[in-house]
Amino acid sequence: MTKVLALDPIREEGLSLLRDAPHVELVHLPEPTEEMILDHLQDADAVILRARRLSESAYRSAPRLRLVSRHGVGCDNIDFNLMTELGIGVAIASDSNLVSVAEHAMALTLGACKNIGVATEAVRSGDWTVRDSLGARDLEGADTLVVGFGRIGRAYAARAAAFGARLSIYDPFMPVDAPLPEGMARVDDLATALETAEVISIHMPRTEQTAGLFGHEVLGKCRPGAILVNTARGGIVDERALVSALKAGRLGFYATDVLDNEPPSLEDPLLGRSDVLVTPHSAAMTRQGAIRMATRSAQNVLDYLGGTLSPDMMALPPKPWI
Repeated sequence: MTKVLALDPIREEGLSLLRDAPHVELVHLPEPTEEMILDHLQDADAVILRARRLSESAYRSAPRLRLVSRHGVGCDNIDFNLMTELGIGVAIASDSNLVSVAEHAMALTLGACKNIGVATEAVRSGDWTVRDSLGARDLEGADTLVVGFGRIGRAYAARAAAFGARLSIYDPFMPVDAPLPEGMARVDDLATALETAEVISIHMPRTEQTAGLFGHEVLGKCRPGAILVNTARGGIVDERALVSALKAGRLGFYATDVLDNEPPSLEDPLLGRSDVLVTPHSAAMTRQGAIRMATRSAQNVLDYLGGTLSPDMMALPPKPWI
């Protein structure tokens, strides 16, 4: 029997795929203690992992472990150097959240354009006249810069294009000859592109190269009053530099689903600003998205066991199953 350990709450639609699979023993720990995890991990062949970070000692205590299947896409909680050393592959649910996150990014974009947060609070406090001073703008015709053109970036760009935005794409990792959808233009210099962008939407992973990318220097290049949207990862935007840019009017609005510290302190300076819209890292957590993540993370395990795991689902190739 192959033992699969699933940690934290996971939709039944995914768990049932593993329960119904022959020769698979599923152990699901929806609210595990560290002791429970260590007890079951030591003889597990695969683990389904959400945002939890397992310790190095936990991985080293699991000699049979050959696959970590992420219940999601981001791998901030996984040490790839350690996985490589131990011969453990990493699979991601790469097709599970692109619709949910792209739609959320679009919602944040429109919320910022129309200043929905300020409008809502004003009406609740009895100020109907706020309608004359919202500073709302249209997305149609707005110069919109998409930073990162992977699956989610492409899905966001398609939605922004449907609203009539003028799209520019910045992605230094995109092949030079990669075709772009009609009406979208590639830019190779981020600083120059920021000078004219009215809306900037970030869709790139947090890496050593992208951490702090939107710091004082880059934010200083932004067109005054620009809207910055971040549904990627906290830490790509330097939040201290961001507050300074907002105070100086270099940025007009920041709409984000991700923060450096999650959950944030109630004293976080971003939370008290009317020019900031924050959601609780919830972009992927639609009902449909949660089902897709559960079923894809489970199916990746089954595909790995069957030797059919798609390269598109691999963040780190696993060793062949024996």
